[in-house]
Amino acid sequence: MSARRLAQVLVLALLGAAALGHAAPPCTTGDVTPACRYATGLLWKIERPGQKPSHLFGTIHLSDPRVVSLPPPVLRRFDTAASFTMEVVLDATVLSDLTDTMFFKDERTLAGVLGPRRYAAVKRALARHGTPLMGEPSKQKPWVVATQLAVPPQQSILDLELQARAARLGKPVHGLESAREQIDVFDKLAMTDQIALLDDALAQHPQLAQRIEDMVRAYMARDLREMGAIVERQRLSDAHLHERIMDRLLVTRNRRMAERMQPRLTEGDAFIAVGALHLPGEGGVLALLEQAGWQVTPLY
Repeated sequence: MSARRLAQVLVLALLGAAALGHAAPPCTTGDVTPACRYATGLLWKIERPGQKPSHLFGTIHLSDPRVVSLPPPVLRRFDTAASFTMEVVLDATVLSDLTDTMFFKDERTLAGVLGPRRYAAVKRALARHGTPLMGEPSKQKPWVVATQLAVPPQQSILDLELQARAARLGKPVHGLESAREQIDVFDKLAMTDQIALLDDALAQHPQLAQRIEDMVRAYMARDLREMGAIVERQRLSDAHLHERIMDRLLVTRNRRMAERMQPRLTEGDAFIAVGALHLPGEGGVLALLEQAGWQVTPLY
């Protein structure tokens, strides 16, 4: 596998690994807390007086045909929108940033930091996964392998399909984050934390296919709470590490994305797509938009 191909694989894996969420207690009748008000729905109208409505869509970072084929209510709003905004615009710059970051640049190797037994387990898991280790001695960092093992091998994902469709329709395409911001979620972890993340990825890898199937089914049912519950059942074994990563993946990024989509919403007639698990909850993007004075209404 070339460095460029590995970077392409990792782009998809990073987005997939970022689709982590927190479980919440079951909703009761009349419950209007953010966890329950935003528990169901993938397409939301975002509006306020005096401005054209925009639409916010929750994606799932997979290439499964069941999710890539957009339902008519979503497709109609997408095709008529004046602009398209996604988490990260996936282009050559993203691949360059990844290639520059995912390898050790000193004397360290993956085998050296993992030790022989763990390294052998990694090679076996990657071979089964369909993304064999690149090179010997491999210079890949542990977080790179961990994110690869977090999602199935894919050629594309729903977000990329939307980006390509926007380009065909001549829409301006905007990003809410830089590649570096997403990469730093994992690359700035201490080496011991990267190895712990990899250990969990190895342990959970045999259940990956079933977890992805469960996630797709929950997504097709537009059940955001169930999606969060599925991921929560795959918590990291180190509770403190889990909370730190959740803070980086969700809390910090939700605030950043809600703030950065404001110019597009102010322009109006925007179609914005982010991972579905960024939408719900007290700290989710929908609640943050309401706090900023926007009215949010589920459409689909």
